[in-house]
Amino acid sequence: MSEEYLDDLDRLCDRICQSPNDRESIVETKIRTVESDLPEEPPTYDASQMDAYTEQVKYVAVLEALLDLLEIGYHIEKNPDKIEGYPSVQLYPPDPDRFADDADAYKNQEREILQKERQAQFDDDSVREFIREMETPSRQHGKQVSVTDLIVDGSELYDDLHHLQDLDREAIIEELDTVFQPYIQVAERGVEDEQTGLDLHDIWRYFRYTWLTPYNSVPGRNINFLVRDAAREHHPVMGIASLASSMMNLKQRDQYLGWRIDSVKQELEQKTRKVEYEEILPKEERTQNKKKRTVTRTEKLETEEEWNERVSEYCSMLRDATEHAIDESIENVRFDDFISRYDDLSESDFETSSDTAMQRLKQLEGLGQYIFKQQPPLVDEVDDPENHDNVFDPSEYGLTAADLEDVDIKDDDPGNLDSWKRKSETALFVKKRARNLQKLLRDREYFLSNDIEDDREFIETALKTEEGERALRTALKEIKKRRVGAGMMNIQVCGAIPPYNHILGGKLVAMAITGPEVINAYRDKYEGYKSKIASAMKGEPVIKNNELVFLDTTGLFKVGSAQYDRVRVPALNGQIEYEEVGTTEGYGSVQFGPPTRKRLTQVTELLENRKAVKGRFGEGIAPKMRKIRRGLENMDLDGELLKHESPRIIYAVQLADNFREFLFGISDNPEYFWPFDDPTAEQEIIYDHWKSRWVSKRVQKDSVLNDIREFDKDKDLRLGYEVDFKNHSLDDF
Repeated sequence: MSEEYLDDLDRLCDRICQSPNDRESIVETKIRTVESDLPEEPPTYDASQMDAYTEQVKYVAVLEALLDLLEIGYHIEKNPDKIEGYPSVQLYPPDPDRFADDADAYKNQEREILQKERQAQFDDDSVREFIREMETPSRQHGKQVSVTDLIVDGSELYDDLHHLQDLDREAIIEELDTVFQPYIQVAERGVEDEQTGLDLHDIWRYFRYTWLTPYNSVPGRNINFLVRDAAREHHPVMGIASLASSMMNLKQRDQYLGWRIDSVKQELEQKTRKVEYEEILPKEERTQNKKKRTVTRTEKLETEEEWNERVSEYCSMLRDATEHAIDESIENVRFDDFISRYDDLSESDFETSSDTAMQRLKQLEGLGQYIFKQQPPLVDEVDDPENHDNVFDPSEYGLTAADLEDVDIKDDDPGNLDSWKRKSETALFVKKRARNLQKLLRDREYFLSNDIEDDREFIETALKTEEGERALRTALKEIKKRRVGAGMMNIQVCGAIPPYNHILGGKLVAMAITGPEVINAYRDKYEGYKSKIASAMKGEPVIKNNELVFLDTTGLFKVGSAQYDRVRVPALNGQIEYEEVGTTEGYGSVQFGPPTRKRLTQVTELLENRKAVKGRFGEGIAPKMRKIRRGLENMDLDGELLKHESPRIIYAVQLADNFREFLFGISDNPEYFWPFDDPTAEQEIIYDHWKSRWVSKRVQKDSVLNDIREFDKDKDLRLGYEVDFKNHSLDDF
């Protein structure tokens, strides 16, 4: 920042250190002061005014980021004798172990962080208007109904349950069949609810706004569900769920599925376990107070013969899967237009991975990058390239300045084009295709040059060389790219709507989405579905599989999830359960609210004179995270600020016995735990299990029934009460 704003920040930090209890209000006041003098639009017509505008935006971005971090527990230290730089200030994150002995305090802190952004969405006029429309009664089946009729009143549910306490458990289970009649329903946009006349997706959206986390749409595949109660008038909502395309990169999940080199190495090791036991100390070492010692011993869990047989089978599977993945990936990347572009290129160059092919692909990558970056200045055209974020070095791609003249590649937004072929010819996809083909052709050569080795020798040798490990890594990534967006989904939303939460309705929803009706709904929605990215890479439609064999999700907190823990579904062909497989690394954007994200994005656009992250179709994963990181880096702030120190437990859910073979591309025919002979009857098994395993115990507890009775849907859940009367004055609407 300029000296003027550095001085102002220094004085601001003095005030914060002097009045730590008022630190947030101090920063908020400063933000309002700086923004009050900030033009709504950049004054591009005047260079000096534009410079001043840029400095103001940079300062506001820093202040917004500072405010967000202070609100989640960061603290400031100012010490000129100890801290280098100016201002001599350092930010420290809160102690990650400060709630180690108090899980409730930890969860309350996390809820406060999430609540900030959740509340911000209610400042959007369109959201508030939507909520009012949903709560306005309309006539359906001769009655006035609104979305609030889909919320059960606590006293009503209490009246149906409290008499069950006098019965034994078997009788309770029998009675529960008339009290609760759950069913799951796809919340499809444009489909009218038979009970209320409301759009099913609008019902889902309304209840989604009651969630602790803010409601954001996500790219890729998505399917939403309502769990309803047919035992009551209007079939009230018991819970909601949403399945969305899984995250591309989730380290512990990928390790569990075998998509990482680390997991390959682990599979080759003989399976062992460490056992601790106590033994009597030798006589000469015994004392009055110490007669035993703890000894750790490693036990083999498989014989040499079993180990060799398992590893041989695994290596055969892995070699077949990785070779196939490389070949199929090359087939699915278009390059005919590349051949047409250069006289010295032919199809045989791609078959042999010739030097000519690799050279031309590198140049094409550079041309695509140059156009996509909006033809930035060349590295030799600026005085100090290191201080320019948006410069281009043609030599990095084997190009000259002359090669960049009159380039016929267009920077069109692929999302606005109808033809897959035209999408593939945009700057973004020229760059992506050329880059991908370089890696694929290079690593296919490793497989071809070592084809005489047997399977186990091939895998073990590959892991000992840089080229071999790189080839396996590329192939595993291609396997993941094919299946992560198709054969598996992420449970993005899953939980109960009060008062059903008091009888573990969250577990009901978690179990329901593993059932045959959900798998069939996924099959129906994505049958013949064209993969957008894969189709743009190939230049023609690519249809991916529509089988769902695996679910992943994370708990809301780093401590155990009451919703997912001990959830097991007795399917007819095996048991489905939520299995803990690790934790996330604690990176994310939840600590930065919309104002901060907006200003950091502005900073990047102003400093680089372009949108570094355009948010276009095909541009890449996690655009929100990349925008924030880019903005922080442009302000010379540490990207580690994206580490929110709130790792979350990762859960894996297997829906088919051969899910790993399917996710490796070895099989296209899942062996599901459900036979699909009668999906409706099979889905009922889940609901019966929920009632007998969980609800029958909960309704015997006075505390549970009292919580249900005290639930007031108007004050405790209805969004109109929260949005209008808590956050806004009456004359605001």
